[in-house]
Amino acid sequence: MRKLLMSIFVLTSMGIMLGGCVGARTFHEIARAGDTVAVAAGWKHHFTRDNITVTITPSSGAPIVLPPNDPAIRAVVNLYPDPVSSILVSQETGQDITPYARTYADMVSGTFTQGDKDWWQTSVFVDLPPNLPVGNTAIDITTAQGESATSVVEIVSGTGSPNTFQTTFTPLNDNQLLSMQRAGHYTVNISGSTVPYAVQLDLVHAPDVDHGGAGKAHVINPRGDIKNVSWRDDGSNLRVMLMPAEGVALGNMKDFKFYVAGGVTGLNIISVKAVDTNGNPVAGVTGSIY
Repeated sequence: MRKLLMSIFVLTSMGIMLGGCVGARTFHEIARAGDTVAVAAGWKHHFTRDNITVTITPSSGAPIVLPPNDPAIRAVVNLYPDPVSSILVSQETGQDITPYARTYADMVSGTFTQGDKDWWQTSVFVDLPPNLPVGNTAIDITTAQGESATSVVEIVSGTGSPNTFQTTFTPLNDNQLLSMQRAGHYTVNISGSTVPYAVQLDLVHAPDVDHGGAGKAHVINPRGDIKNVSWRDDGSNLRVMLMPAEGVALGNMKDFKFYVAGGVTGLNIISVKAVDTNGNPVAGVTGSIY
């Protein structure tokens, strides 16, 4: 596990500058037929093993299509920057901790995430077919929802083999790889013409496992350094309270985003209350779920 996480860290560092580019190279960019490669798919994808189709187009011959959940699609992992990385600290403090760090942060927010500070990139680990000819091979990843990523790997002579993802103790098995994939969840967004200071949402969902249903609510704050999230759930009623961590109003409605995971179903918003820094109500603030 430690060795795999180290390789993911390297991919994350590379991806900050390259992951959003169409036609980026795999990691490694040179491989043998039969080797495992990591495709830096880019920013903000919603890829999972069960929703992507991978099409491998060799330098000659017919394309090879890997359907969702094909065993050759080994893992789909979302990668986040270190929360103490210069790029994030520089963005939040308005200074260049390292040269041009704010410029890089602005590029990510402006070009790749449209102002959303919940940054992630997706890496897809794919076993290449054993009979690929020498030459450039394209790897195209698509979903039914229209998301896509394209990469290229140069196939060289030799006989490759799938990566075993060796750890200190044993290789990672399929279930261990799957456990690193993002779980099913709801995304809750806050909208309005005026950014409030604090927001309270009351939501309902179908009874959880302790009350005759399925799942158990778990609320996730994607950026704990910029906002605090407090929540409680009684098995079907969920209350979430959002406040800035620094004590001054957040700069963007997108900063209020949070997730609800844990396998609960039927999540709906009942009410949204928002206030300014003086505790006065802020009109027109709404929530949405997708």
